[in-house]
Amino acid sequence: MATKGNTIYNNKTGEKITWLETSNDTQGKLLVFDFSVSPKGKLPVVHFHPNQTETFEIQKGEFCIKIGKETKQLKAGDRIIVDKGVAHQWWNPSETQAAEMKVIFEPALNTETFLEQFFGLSNDNKTKPDGTPPFLQIMAMANEYEIYVAGPPLVIQKIMSVVLGGIARLIGYKSHYDKYSNN
Repeated sequence: MATKGNTIYNNKTGEKITWLETSNDTQGKLLVFDFSVSPKGKLPVVHFHPNQTETFEIQKGEFCIKIGKETKQLKAGDRIIVDKGVAHQWWNPSETQAAEMKVIFEPALNTETFLEQFFGLSNDNKTKPDGTPPFLQIMAMANEYEIYVAGPPLVIQKIMSVVLGGIARLIGYKSHYDKYSNN
């Protein structure tokens, strides 16, 4: 369970999250965390959150962020908001320097649990080298955590997640593993 002040690590990708305000702290209104990303680290897929805004406040280094069809380069002190439903992807372009940003999700929903699950799967080597879970694992989790890939219409992805997520659960994938987060 995410607790203010605690830190989680993704040993495969070198990412680190320190919880600043959790869903419990804000009665679900927002989730705030510091996020450290290794050199050349990136979010592996263009994705969107249909029911959340996401704010990035760059604290150290630089980040590139693709929002829709536009790519922006952000440096320390810059802030950008990604509206609900807008596809985006970010990455640290530096070859040598870790980059840090504060990330804010509004509302919090269960994003902290998703991140704990995602990091846990990666740390247990149940992901690809870039940290991406297998397709059926993603299908088992998509509707639970309301995070979807850019491309196919949302309604199609929700149907795929119900059908393929059901098959995934039958063969052992889960949307939630207690050992990664206990809520």
